[in-house]
Amino acid sequence: MHGRWRLFRHAAGREAGPPAVAYVALFALCLLVGQWSVDAYKAVIVWPANGVLLAAFLQLPRRRAFAVLLLCLGLNLGSTVMRGDGPPYVWLNPLLNLTQVLIAGVLARRLCGAALDLRRPRRLLTFALGAAVPAVLVTSTASVLLAVWVRGYSPELAVFVWTHLVMMETLGLLVVTPSLLFLARAHRFRGETASPWLSLSLLALTAAVVSAVFLQSGSLLFLIFPPLMLAAYLLSPPWMAATLLAAAGVSCILTLEGHGPVAAAQVSEVTALAHVPGRLRQMSLYHGFLLVAVLCSLPLSALMAERRAAAKRLAQRTALALAQRRRAEAAAAAKARFLALMSHEMRTPLNGVSGYADLLSR
Repeated sequence: MHGRWRLFRHAAGREAGPPAVAYVALFALCLLVGQWSVDAYKAVIVWPANGVLLAAFLQLPRRRAFAVLLLCLGLNLGSTVMRGDGPPYVWLNPLLNLTQVLIAGVLARRLCGAALDLRRPRRLLTFALGAAVPAVLVTSTASVLLAVWVRGYSPELAVFVWTHLVMMETLGLLVVTPSLLFLARAHRFRGETASPWLSLSLLALTAAVVSAVFLQSGSLLFLIFPPLMLAAYLLSPPWMAATLLAAAGVSCILTLEGHGPVAAAQVSEVTALAHVPGRLRQMSLYHGFLLVAVLCSLPLSALMAERRAAAKRLAQRTALALAQRRRAEAAAAAKARFLALMSHEMRTPLNGVSGYADLLSR
């Protein structure tokens, strides 16, 4: 289903999700986490702030969405000033972030429908490939081309920075935005949600396995996928989103701390990238792992949610059909009894007449 080309959500749509102030607070928290990552590790793995802003843009009504966009633009501009970014990036980076959110939001409304129901895998993939990726490609390409012109980036460095930006910001949109949309529309999954104990147990199991894998340096990343697939098979999309966020958070922190298979991996030496921190050069490996985890878990969870919803609808319609069949059989039996009774009552008065007629005929 394709929607219209619309910048803000329709005013008649049902409001869902947290209030506007919650999105602003979450955006500010993401900026602080990004600044802490740069100060402590000289690297940023995932940029979740744009994912938060995109979720707010998609869900809030026009006035509140516009206010949140302006406030977050101001917060982003303040963060670049505090970080010490030089011109023109001190104001260009916030504008590119806002442009990315606007492009992705307009494309998402057009391609995914006004309801933004990502329970269907096709719509989830459409959001990823038709909205998130094109928006990131536009802004990342513009940023790198400007860096080549202003700062004289070499081709090798330009390709590395472009790849890092694309993966970092795409994962931020793919992990955060669908998760917030699922959590905001948790009422749609009330009939298919597993028990809270099962959901919490699977979340804890996944976090424990991720911690165990990333606390050692062996190539055991494949061990994360069995509990992740089990969670995707059993949990509703909101709980799966929470599980994925927990797994991404644990693995990200441990990787930045120098633990895990990604931190132990060797990267090829490139002269043009000699000044780039080693941790930052290893991020492409982590991006690949996280991208596979997202593409395996969220679509599978959406597919299983659609399957459970279809099974529930089939059971309801089967029960309705059986009830209607029982009513039809009862009506047919009542009709048969009525006809038998009427036939008997109509024949009884004619018995005397037929007897006299037989006597007269003799």
